[in-house]
Formats: sequence, C-alpha cells, structure tokens
Amino acid sequence: MAVTLNNSYKSNLSLLLSLLFLVQISACATLNESECKSANWEIIGLEDGSNGRPTSYIGEHRQACSEYTISPDLEAYLKGHQAGLKQFCTEQNGYRQGLSGHTLSQVCSGASARLFERGHQRGAIIYRAQVEIKHLKNRIDSHYHQLDEIQKNKKIKEEELVRDGTRENRRRELLEDIKELERESESIYIELDQMKFDLAKLELNYQRLIGN
Repeated sequence: MAVTLNNSYKSNLSLLLSLLFLVQISACATLNESECKSANWEIIGLEDGSNGRPTSYIGEHRQACSEYTISPDLEAYLKGHQAGLKQFCTEQNGYRQGLSGHTLSQVCSGASARLFERGHQRGAIIYRAQVEIKHLKNRIDSHYHQLDEIQKNKKIKEEELVRDGTRENRRRELLEDIKELERESESIYIELDQMKFDLAKLELNYQRLIGN
C-alpha cells in the first residue's frame, strides 16, 4: 500500500509540474497559435520597433511560433521594425522615456540616436528632480509623524506625573523622560527646517527645468 501511495504521489506531482511548466510557457509566449498563423510580420516588426524592442526580439516570436511549426518572415519583420524605430527614435519620445524613468535604450543609431539621447537626458533630469522632491516630502511627513508620536508619549507621561499616587522616584524618571522627549522634538524641528529649505530649492530648480 505504501508503494502504491508513493507512486501515486509521484505521478500527481509530475503532472502538476508539467502543468505549471505549460502555464509558464504560455504566459511567456509573445504570440498564441492564432496570432502565429495569421501573423503579419511587417506589422509585428513595426510594433516592436515603435516600442523600442531590438531586432533580436524576433527570437521570442520564433520560439513562440515554433510550437506550431511556423517561422517568422525575417525580411518583412526587419522592414516593419525599421519603420517602427523611426517612430521610437525621436527626441520627443526620448524625452518621454526619460521622464518616465526608463533607462536609455540602445536600439537607435546615427543622427536619430543622438536626438533620442538628447531628449532622454532632458527627461531623465526632470524625472530625477521629481524623485528627489517626492523622497524629501516623504521624509518631512515621516518627521511630522515622529513629532506626533512624541507629543502623544509626552502627554501620557505628563498625565502620570501629576497623577495622585505617583511615587517621587517615578516622578523624577518621568521628568527626565519628558525632558528627553523635548530635546528629541527640538532636534526634529531643526532637521525639518533644513529639509523645508532644501525642498524649496528643489522645487525652484524643478520649476526652472520644466520651464525650459
């Protein structure tokens, strides 16, 4: 009985792994059977090029369609891809890519590559400025949250301090705790003043960048 159960378990496990493998392949495939059979490779190349994918991406399509014994039309794909790159490799699109935080694509060449890179550089500078501002605002919010927590903690200790029945040695501890919370609060306020000053400079620089 033990052997039967073990073999059954192995059989079920093998089936499960096979299904997972098939699901993974299906999820990774760029084209399904219907798309492979009716593929217009020039249009597919155009889409890939306009999305900034390299010509080597045809290998993904070849792998997806090999299951159905269909091979891509390389000549048509490259023709469409070249047309797609003309849409992708513009200064305006480079700017959009940089502004979205995308890394510099290396699919462009010649004069279009220089224009794309110039646009990307401008967009990336603004993107980094946005990230810096967001990060600093998050730090400021975090500091205000700390101040709120300190204030709540301080209030609890102050209430215990004046409460009837609080022992003298406990009062001394509470007084020292309250002083420490006040020192911590003062330190946070000093940091906040500096961060607000830095934020004002960043926002001023950001306005200058988007104004150019």
